[in-house]
Amino acid sequence: MYLLFVFGREVERFVGRRAYIALYLVLLITPAALLTIWGLWQRSALAGSPALHFGIFVAFATIYPRVELFLRIMAKWIALILAGVYTFQLLAYHAWNDLVVVWTSIGAAFLFIEFRGAGPELTWWNALKERIGPKPKYHVVPKTRPRSASGRTESEDVYSSIDPILDKISKFGIGSLTPSERRQLDRERERLLKQSE
Repeated sequence: MYLLFVFGREVERFVGRRAYIALYLVLLITPAALLTIWGLWQRSALAGSPALHFGIFVAFATIYPRVELFLRIMAKWIALILAGVYTFQLLAYHAWNDLVVVWTSIGAAFLFIEFRGAGPELTWWNALKERIGPKPKYHVVPKTRPRSASGRTESEDVYSSIDPILDKISKFGIGSLTPSERRQLDRERERLLKQSE
């Protein structure tokens, strides 16, 4: 219950109330549905589930993996340590049903947050989504800019004229600029802002 009280608020604040309710329902229904299917072959029971609240903590650790919690340990490591402790404890008791519930809750919470787009950048996960996801019908090719007579583009000319000014600012501060250098810097800034719009 402590995990729900402390970390549930942060997860709800990040994903929104409706998504949080959906996450809670997924964590509530998914293990029960899996055990119901498992119960067709082997007798199983589920009475209360601390794994539900642990799933909320896993969602928190997925959203904020680098937040330091107890003794300056990051949330992602605490989630992994607790998952390992739960797993070894349930393996020692041969509590296969509870082990399925714990790992279903962990997986459901992690995948829910990943599908919401809030989890950490995982290269293998992104590659899997690209393989499974729909392929675009069209490929966008960037338009090439014409080069000037000297072979340099306009943006390269801008950078070559501004770089000495920026170097001067980094070495001596912005107060060291002459009025003409300041005007040139402002002109180029305005031009770059117009290009970005």
